[in-house]
Amino acid sequence: MKSKFGKITSGILVFVVTLASSSVVLTGQVPPPKIKVYKHSAWSDIEPKGVDCHGVRQNLNTTNYKTLTLDDLTIVLLKAEEGTAGATPVIDKAQLQLTKGDTTETRDVNEGDAFNWNGFHIAIPAMYMKKGELGYPSTVVEAATVESLPERVASATKADGPSDRLRVKHTINKLTLHHSATPHKEGDVLATKLKNQQKWGETDRNWFDVPYHFFVDLDGTAYQARDYRYAGDTNTAYDTRGHLLINCYGNYEEAEPNEKQLETIANLMAWGAMEFKIDPIKIFGHKDLAGTSCPGKNLYKYIQDGSLEKRVQDIVKNGQKPEFEWLDKM
Repeated sequence: MKSKFGKITSGILVFVVTLASSSVVLTGQVPPPKIKVYKHSAWSDIEPKGVDCHGVRQNLNTTNYKTLTLDDLTIVLLKAEEGTAGATPVIDKAQLQLTKGDTTETRDVNEGDAFNWNGFHIAIPAMYMKKGELGYPSTVVEAATVESLPERVASATKADGPSDRLRVKHTINKLTLHHSATPHKEGDVLATKLKNQQKWGETDRNWFDVPYHFFVDLDGTAYQARDYRYAGDTNTAYDTRGHLLINCYGNYEEAEPNEKQLETIANLMAWGAMEFKIDPIKIFGHKDLAGTSCPGKNLYKYIQDGSLEKRVQDIVKNGQKPEFEWLDKM
């Protein structure tokens, strides 16, 4: 009798466990991946700057990225050259072709100029014309409708600092990986490096905030950076609109990314793919878009062999969008 009862009891237990397990599979209740993310305010004591507008900001050169468009405005960079050597400061010079409808004008401008033309405000906040200079040979061009700008910016004749830079709203439809190209090792404090990058970006690049949307540390923790509703910035000439920019901090021409970093990158990209309904999923390295080795050969190989895309696809197929676990304090 005990033996028979024991079998029945065992059978019931097996049945219950099997049913519960089947229920998990059938209903797809796989817990969503968690991404630990430090809020921007947790690592930075500087508020992002810039102005919202109906506009565009792009690095141009005279070869493969020489045209900027906004509504019925087209700007073509015809010429860009280094300023007079020995001058203080050295002011680089550009020649723009402006077209709206049947109206076309060629205009010579200096680095730092801003002007209004046929309902648009156009500014040249920076030029990098010296060989070997970071960003060479880029001319940064901004354009916005005058009516979408605050008066102080719309009437400016100079492209002032980061407080006047355009925050370009965009719709994310691409997933793009960068690296910092600077060494990053165990014990280094990423928050300190990001603070320094933010200050450098404001003073040296005229950026309104750090250029990427997320940074990934060695332990897989992510850092919220530029608001992803706005296009990022770059030291190369490509149009960053539409790109969710993820920076795996370090130099991956030399170092190897670890599993925690790869997991976080995949989760961030899967979140982006699901949040913005990106289909089909395609992952870009910075080097796919501009003349650079970024994100480094040891990170790019995961894009090249398709393994990063597979990881992202697998997360998306599970149907559970990764969730952010927001961290308020360092």
